Amino acid sequence: MTLVEVGPRFCLNPIKVFGGSFGGPTLYENPFYVSPNQIRALEKKQKAGKYAKKVKAKTRRKMHELSNPLEPDEFADMWK
Repeated sequence: MTLVEVGPRFCLNPIKVFGGSFGGPTLYENPFYVSPNQIRALEKKQKAGKYAKKVKAKTRRKMHELSNPLEPDEFADMWK
């Protein structure tokens, strides 16, 4: 059995080919197919990781500012 591309605007990406109409033994299964649900879940995890990274950086920056305070500027009240 061979698949032939019909034209430039019609491209098939078969996931599974069964022996019958809607069932039967599996004749072909695409090993590289990733379901849209898995793609969405992966994107959601990446976004959550990005947010967690921002929160962690913010807390680290706050701790750094508390441990290393700025020295008072001698010219801060010069023009008041």
